[in-house]
Amino acid sequence: MIRYFISDLHLSHKRPDLIRAFVQMTEELIARNEKAELYILGDFYEAWIGDDFQADWNTQIENALARVSKSGISLYFLHGNRDFLIGKAWIDRVGATLIHEQTKLALEDCVVLLTHGDEYCLDDTEYQAFRKTVRSSEWQQHILAMPIEQRIALAAQLRNDSKSMATEKSLEIMDVTPSAVAESLNQHHCKSLIHGHTHRPDIHKDDQHLRCVLGDWDKCIWLASIEGKTYTQSNASVEDFEQKGLLSLKEVHRESLY
Repeated sequence: MIRYFISDLHLSHKRPDLIRAFVQMTEELIARNEKAELYILGDFYEAWIGDDFQADWNTQIENALARVSKSGISLYFLHGNRDFLIGKAWIDRVGATLIHEQTKLALEDCVVLLTHGDEYCLDDTEYQAFRKTVRSSEWQQHILAMPIEQRIALAAQLRNDSKSMATEKSLEIMDVTPSAVAESLNQHHCKSLIHGHTHRPDIHKDDQHLRCVLGDWDKCIWLASIEGKTYTQSNASVEDFEQKGLLSLKEVHRESLY
């Protein structure tokens, strides 16, 4: 069994190159014909305004995901801070299983915690207040009741506000709070964590815990995996990936989970 992990693709009509790369990746994973699972740990889209929104650029993405699940690769999705409005209709269309933040993944000899990661950024109090609001069922029901055009405008406004606020904050404030990560891992009785969100791909290891941060898709394509007891993460430039596919990926991080 091999398990693949991606996050923070931020797919949209503005990045057809990333859409092509993602579709290409799914086709090659299917062609490997191996026992596998694919985990999408949030921010798959740049923004998601509701399952009733359909666009030509997204149809090819959903079709690619549906082919993955129909091929026998188990597909799992976890909400991020950009696509928390993804609901049952989308999940059913692509054949995925919805998992929730801080889900425990049982491996052969250990348990790994999976999450998007934004809940750990406690130093960014402004963001945490926003997160509490938009994750509430009342707010989401109110937004989904709006006409699609109004939701599109709101999503654009929220993205612009987010970018504006990010320019005024240090990277440290927008990164995870280590004590929050440690508390979460201890609470779930896990020693390893995989998350995205921060756009700072790396492996952080101390005497007690291992934290694996997934890479965001922009200038590079990132793909992480767990096979046996080994976690690896690889990347390639978008240009190289479009030419050579999975063969272009170069290993960046490798670590034993136990």
